[in-house]
Amino acid sequence: MDARSLKEQILTLPNILTSLRLVIAPLLLYVAAMGEHPLFVTLLGFSLVLGFTDGLIARKLNQVTELGGKLDSWGDLITILAVAMCAWWLWPELIRQEAPLVIAVLLGYIVPVILGFLKYGRITTYHTWTTKLSLVLIGIGILLAFVGGPLWLFELSVPILVFAGIEEIAITTILPRWQSNVPTLWHAITIERERAKEEVMETEEKLRTVLTNIEDGYFEVDLSGNFTFFNPILCKYLGYSEKELLGMNNRQIMTEETSRDVYRVFNGVYLTGKPAQAFDWDIVAKDGERRFFETSVSLLRNSEGEPIGFRGIARDTTERKKSEEQLYHASRMVALGTLVSGVAHEINNPNSFIMLNTPLLREAWETALPILDEYYKENGDFVLAGMNYTEMREKIPLLFSGISDGSKRIKQIVDDLKNFVRKDVPDVSQPVDINEVLKSALALASNMIYKSTKNFSVRYGKNIPPIKGNFQRLEQVVINLIQNACQALPDSERSIRVSTFRDKEAGTVVLRINDQGRGIPAESLPHITDPFFTTKQDSGGVGLGLSISERIVEEHGGQINFASWVGKGTQVEVTLPLDNNS
Repeated sequence: MDARSLKEQILTLPNILTSLRLVIAPLLLYVAAMGEHPLFVTLLGFSLVLGFTDGLIARKLNQVTELGGKLDSWGDLITILAVAMCAWWLWPELIRQEAPLVIAVLLGYIVPVILGFLKYGRITTYHTWTTKLSLVLIGIGILLAFVGGPLWLFELSVPILVFAGIEEIAITTILPRWQSNVPTLWHAITIERERAKEEVMETEEKLRTVLTNIEDGYFEVDLSGNFTFFNPILCKYLGYSEKELLGMNNRQIMTEETSRDVYRVFNGVYLTGKPAQAFDWDIVAKDGERRFFETSVSLLRNSEGEPIGFRGIARDTTERKKSEEQLYHASRMVALGTLVSGVAHEINNPNSFIMLNTPLLREAWETALPILDEYYKENGDFVLAGMNYTEMREKIPLLFSGISDGSKRIKQIVDDLKNFVRKDVPDVSQPVDINEVLKSALALASNMIYKSTKNFSVRYGKNIPPIKGNFQRLEQVVINLIQNACQALPDSERSIRVSTFRDKEAGTVVLRINDQGRGIPAESLPHITDPFFTTKQDSGGVGLGLSISERIVEEHGGQINFASWVGKGTQVEVTLPLDNNS
């Protein structure tokens, strides 16, 4: 608003008339102090006319403003106080005679003003109809009394003013914020009702915006499990339209096992009133795809506090589950490879003896055959190893063939197993940004980190050139090490610190992870990368994670080193060579 427009809003006719009342008030005091009865009555009458007409003119000219309301209120207050003092000076006997009514007038007007000032920090400007009426009647009654007229009009107007004061106090109580020009208590109730309605609508709009934009699914179901409300992202995850999902029972999108688990959880929430946190749902989307959700559920109540259903947040963990399953599968494959390697070594050694010695035994048998045949011709049939020679002579070649074929079969089986678990040599020639690997791994492990520690920090090294490697396999290493750090923490107050940096002198990139966990005993530290070595048997550890990680790091020409102190924590450093051209 420019200066000219502001000036036009201030210098209006109603505001000028009201300002004259503020000027007349001290003149009334001066005239009363001089004892000028007729002049006082004349000025008072003029002030009352101004007080009655300024509001009418403002409404007629459409110049009702907040400033005008404030000026009018100050004019009323100052005029009433000035008239009370002047009346005491000019007509003390009359004031003594009507003292209760005079006090009632002062309290009926001033008390609401004081209460309003205490609540809002400024004078109230309601200008209710009853207040205006009572002030006009009181003004006329006072003028009549001062000129020797009857007192009944003044006496009649006092209860009206007291009622107006009570009404203004009620308005102040109802309205939480300062409001100008409130004609009646009903108007105040209507204003507050509309304000509350607007706040509810604004809150609903904010909630709708939040629910629309969050990446988690929000839902509400009745006590039978039928969907009554949900956000668009839930429709997106499940593949159903809003029309299709509304009214559908949640059991229709669940596996049978999940349906039983959900019923058990919902029943527990209903009976206890306590929310259930982060339990898994196995969901079947409309297209038949199997999806996983981490869900929290709480009880939904009506305005009387009665349970009417359940509300919840569902976070899609499908990709994370797939990553975990891939990691688990990879771990099992490595475990099988390690097992096969061990078994192959143990079997191949004795099988090699069989394969090498069987031809020698066959040759020895064939060399002895002429001698045995000659003996048979001269002496007839004889017993050899409990069997007649003529029968043994036919069977021994078959036995040698069986032994030879069996050992070959053993070798083939071992080779087939080794080929099954042996993966192709991974491509480690891709340019890889170690910071991007770390960011991706932390995103996948974010839920585990959040549940494990309140003190997690990460520092990404600057100007780290790319290395040659395999992004996914290095990501697997970082996830494994972060998981170990989280599992090592005895409570969530302990910290985990992760950092990357470049060692220019060594020509390497280093990933370092420090945790304030339980630490690893010195006697166990040399064995932690051995297959199947674990200190977490009670929590289901199989001792393959670090073995896998070490193998992957070695595939990249790097090293993984551990330092640990019992009760203080562990430090892991993964060192990877830089490309010679970096």
